[in-house]
Amino acid sequence: MRQGAIAVTGLACLSCLLAGVGIALARQDPFVAPQGNVANFEARNPVLADEVMSGVIPQGQDWFLFEKQDRGGVYGWLDGGFVGNFGTPASKFNGPYNAVDRANEAMMNQVYFVGERLLPTDGTSGVGGRVDLLYGEDFPNATSLGWEVNPGVRDWNSGEYYGIAMPQLYGEVGSDVFAVKLGHFYTIVGYEGVPAVGNFFYSKSYSYQFAGPFTHWGGLASWRPDDLVEIDGGLVNGWNSLASAYSKANFLGRARVRNEENSLASTFAIVTGDEGNDFSPLYQPAPVLDSANRTRYSLIVEVRPSRRWEYVFHQWLGTQANGLASGGTALWTGIDQYLYWSASDTWKWGLRFEWFQDTDGTRVGLNRPSNPNHVPLPGNYYSLTAGANWLPTGNFMMRPAIRWDFFGGPNGQSRLPYDDGTSTNQVMLGFDIIQRF
Repeated sequence: MRQGAIAVTGLACLSCLLAGVGIALARQDPFVAPQGNVANFEARNPVLADEVMSGVIPQGQDWFLFEKQDRGGVYGWLDGGFVGNFGTPASKFNGPYNAVDRANEAMMNQVYFVGERLLPTDGTSGVGGRVDLLYGEDFPNATSLGWEVNPGVRDWNSGEYYGIAMPQLYGEVGSDVFAVKLGHFYTIVGYEGVPAVGNFFYSKSYSYQFAGPFTHWGGLASWRPDDLVEIDGGLVNGWNSLASAYSKANFLGRARVRNEENSLASTFAIVTGDEGNDFSPLYQPAPVLDSANRTRYSLIVEVRPSRRWEYVFHQWLGTQANGLASGGTALWTGIDQYLYWSASDTWKWGLRFEWFQDTDGTRVGLNRPSNPNHVPLPGNYYSLTAGANWLPTGNFMMRPAIRWDFFGGPNGQSRLPYDDGTSTNQVMLGFDIIQRF
């Protein structure tokens, strides 16, 4: 754990430095705070706040292919791109990724449709619901066991690269103060999310890919006593699962607070309960298949010293009881940091630096079956990403970025995570295009 301690110290220092830089550069630009949901912070689109993982799509779309309704309607987007990996791996996989994972070839990541009926926002009660449908290379992270994925030959998809998923299918009742949803929905734990719209970067953080769940089946209550406090809580059937012999009822909860100026916000979210410890059939020595407690929490702090700057600190941790062959508890933890600058309504810039510690090698490498970079790959993963969002209209976005991944593992480790098991680092340059409709 010595490397982990050094990493925490270094990242804490970087956190203070980035926050200080943002404050210093923004003192002459007073913050003008919009009221309501913090997802409206950006004039058009792309700083995430922490809402996209739960399906909240930023506002600002100029036109709709289908008629826009006051309380929802039908809309969506197309998302595709290209990532050039300077290591040119023969497998064409960007190391142990499970999202935006193909190197040096074009990808159609998402053809995404949303149909929704929103709850009233005038204090009255009503009934709503939503269904999401996704086709593309991003489909594996939107599927759930017992729905799209089943034992035997009953899966929705026969291939591993392109497929279809229905990551949300729920009904809800209530008002803008208190509501309850039942069905299938995105997790509220974490920072980045499945929908391409709302994520600042095309490539995904390690914490998004490997640290937590993507979706749940169950029920969730939401309470909004005022504009400053949001509380969610409910019971779900584990991680990404409608039906599983090993998933049991999990508690899912989140509390979020912000100040009146909307310049400071903090969120704590957690999911905990029994879950199957079968991380991957490739993990050796394999733990005894069992149902035991799995817990993941995330702590997010957002600082907006001015209308143009935003800094996000995301600390998280996950544990799996009986997750090791010895019967011990598996552990994974890390810190993600983001710094955003809105140069104008059409150009926005961002930095992301992350540290992911897969202490026991049980998480990084849970990817497509043909990816040779699979578990166990214990060690510390780091990445530095710099990029921009270009939004000439409210319906079109381009996201170019450069990314450097590097790895530090135990002494004498023979298998490495990049360039098909031969390298401790990789550099990638890529972009994607999003067209909303």
